[in-house]
Amino acid sequence: MMISIYEWKTIQKEDKERIMQRAQLDVSKAAEVAREWLDRIATEGDEAILDYIRTFDDPESTVDRLRVSEADIKEAYANVSDEVLGAIREQIRISRAYHEAQDEKTVKEWEIETVPGVRTGGRIVPVDAAGLYVPAGKAPLPTVAQILTVAAKVAGVPRAVVCFPPTAPNYEIIVAANEAGADEIYRVGGIAAIGAMTYGTDTIVPVNVIAGPGNPYVQAAKLQVFGKVGIDMLSGPSEALILADEGVNVRYAAAGVLARCEHGEDSAGVVATTSLEMAEQIKEEVESQALSLGRQEFIQPALENYSAILVFDSDEEMIEFANEYAAEHLVIMMKNPRKVLEKIRNAGSVFLGEFAPVAVGDYASGTNHCLPTGVAPKFASPVNVGLFQKKMEFQELTRDGLAALKPIVETISDVEGLDAHKRSVQIRFE
Repeated sequence: MMISIYEWKTIQKEDKERIMQRAQLDVSKAAEVAREWLDRIATEGDEAILDYIRTFDDPESTVDRLRVSEADIKEAYANVSDEVLGAIREQIRISRAYHEAQDEKTVKEWEIETVPGVRTGGRIVPVDAAGLYVPAGKAPLPTVAQILTVAAKVAGVPRAVVCFPPTAPNYEIIVAANEAGADEIYRVGGIAAIGAMTYGTDTIVPVNVIAGPGNPYVQAAKLQVFGKVGIDMLSGPSEALILADEGVNVRYAAAGVLARCEHGEDSAGVVATTSLEMAEQIKEEVESQALSLGRQEFIQPALENYSAILVFDSDEEMIEFANEYAAEHLVIMMKNPRKVLEKIRNAGSVFLGEFAPVAVGDYASGTNHCLPTGVAPKFASPVNVGLFQKKMEFQELTRDGLAALKPIVETISDVEGLDAHKRSVQIRFE
């Protein structure tokens, strides 16, 4: 069995629910394990970190190997080809341009006089330190290292800390983090990385915000430390929804489905169209192209589990479905994709036209590819410069300004029974 075609108006309830829910991240099974390790890390520090690494990643790990040294960085450069280094540097140039434009369009300080003598406003400042988690389980992800580091440094964060699992040398991750401006790089992965960056150890000073994708154990750990640090989001399996009208190149649509499915067996590649004939052509293409690809252990189950080709009665129904599905990646392969974009409310990152495959967002366009998944695009945003900044409010009052607000404070503090609040204003007029 491969990818299935469904007509949306007649689809069975259980199939509809499976497609809509996909493999939305469930961290409940990982929560207890995460809590046990986090408790140990909070009290035992480096000793617990080493125990974790030796158990899951590197039996030979030692405390002096946790931090990537200058010598380690030189070794990494020596083991990365000029071609790869050039591609990483170009990635970073484009990523930095995108995030700098994002930052420049943010108003950093503003104020208003609400009543005579009362000026209020806000300021945006970077956090002191950001923890950036880079997975390296199924494959090394230097792109995650550079995109997170670029966003944090453009935000003005003085200390950007990158952590990755020591499952392999991962030279490309080290080079990408260093090129993007990381201040510290550590060979610490999984729950241990989240715990170390939250509680701190003798080796790793804690941070203020943690961002980055990872498996359910990483996400469970992030959820449990939220409140002690800020987090970006809970990141689940990769997914893409492709809106395709008649006349679209079915080979492109099929390739987009398979590009998502190779991430993992819990990933989803969904196509929505109004043409049953085209749906059948896309299915044929998916099955044909899949045969020549690697990572069959992921592609085949992903096509059967959460992927589908859906046939709707109209473009309007397709767009309504897109907003309800709320995809991490939304590809609009339709006539006038910009007009369709105006009707989209829920999506992580949107790709317009036949020549904007999701892979360019993953690797090259400069947009941040650390995105909300599941239904999260209905309320969450991609990682951005603002994640690593925080807003402060301020107010400045003259005596006349305070006098103008004095009746409000007196009246409302009586309602709330907080007489010291009232007294703190009245004392200034005695």
